[in-house]
Amino acid sequence: MKKSIAGIILTVATFSGAALADFRHGLDLDVSPQKGGAWVVVEKAGQPQAGVQVSLHGESYTTAENGRVFVYSKGESAQSVTINAVDEEGNSASVKRFIPASRS
Repeated sequence: MKKSIAGIILTVATFSGAALADFRHGLDLDVSPQKGGAWVVVEKAGQPQAGVQVSLHGESYTTAENGRVFVYSKGESAQSVTINAVDEEGNSASVKRFIPASRS
């Protein structure tokens, strides 16, 4: 009985550690919607990431040294969009946000 409980605890700890390790190495997207688009900041382990490809509506943008880029939405009406990011190592992230109408 004691061996099986210890085995379960060891298994849970192993998989939890793997999940946390993957989370720390993934990309984080901070999106600030604006009229007509959004500011996107890409970070990895709390550090801004330069050169990350960020896409919206099939258009691709590249982050600057500060990990930031403005992505433009298509159309004048408000809409919900999915913003995707992929770095050179193949790490990826995506978020869904509501972009307000570009009209005043």
